[in-house]
Amino acid sequence: MEILAAFACSHTGLILTRKDEARTAQRDAVFGAFQRIRERVESVRPDAIVMVAADHQRAFPLSGIPAFSIGVGPRAEGLGDAGLPPCEVPVNQRVGQVILEGCLQREIDLAFSESVEIDHAFVMPLSLITPNFEVPIVPLWQNCNVPPQPTFERSRVVGRAIGDSLRSGPSGRVVVIATGGLSHWVGDDDRREFMHRPAGERYAEIGAHPVTLTATGHINDTFDREFLDHAANGRLGSFIREWSPQRIEDEAGNGAQELRTWVMAAAIVGDAPATVLAYEPVAEWLTGCGAVEFTI
Repeated sequence: MEILAAFACSHTGLILTRKDEARTAQRDAVFGAFQRIRERVESVRPDAIVMVAADHQRAFPLSGIPAFSIGVGPRAEGLGDAGLPPCEVPVNQRVGQVILEGCLQREIDLAFSESVEIDHAFVMPLSLITPNFEVPIVPLWQNCNVPPQPTFERSRVVGRAIGDSLRSGPSGRVVVIATGGLSHWVGDDDRREFMHRPAGERYAEIGAHPVTLTATGHINDTFDREFLDHAANGRLGSFIREWSPQRIEDEAGNGAQELRTWVMAAAIVGDAPATVLAYEPVAEWLTGCGAVEFTI
């Protein structure tokens, strides 16, 4: 199976719901990057988009959070969260099965779902890249948002297994897209402190600690640019050796834990270097918003 192209991008729903609140130059740069991804996907005409993303306790609430999971049902139901409308996206089951079975053969045990639900981490990028939702996806989740999370190095290990499974699989054409990050702080201090309670001590009280959105948010563009520089030079492996998960959260917010998805995508394509398509610290979107294309 051939990997035709690979990308990573931010996924905050505010890119769409607060589109007109950003400064014009920033908005145009981010939307321009998504347009370039759309044009590239349309030009290569893949059989499937293998999407690596997080979940925000929508498809996987605290009653059951897998470290890594794959959707293998016939369709994915967009849950209509983050101000986005519900939708339905086809799933390429054959490619999903290749990844699931190939990872098992490589001692990587993915959870799997035959009833597939996706939140804005998938739907927001797809709304700009394949707005008619006509290209089948293979949704892959990793727990980025609920401590304790798998390590960044584990994301690399799983990514390599996914890449090997695809390349050794039957004929086919896929594009890889990772979504999440860059720097952002999700929720207020109370919410973030609550989510760091030990596993098993949150379920009964989660409703009392909602996520609230502010008009603008803090962004660490110095961190973001350093991360993007490592991505551009194919050095995300060295980045995660230099930056512990706690250091990343201290410097770039709990939302930056989603950069595990970028690390996984880089590993899928053999730590290929990348071209930065855009980066803008958009305070109104509460997020350092970026996009890259890996060199295949």
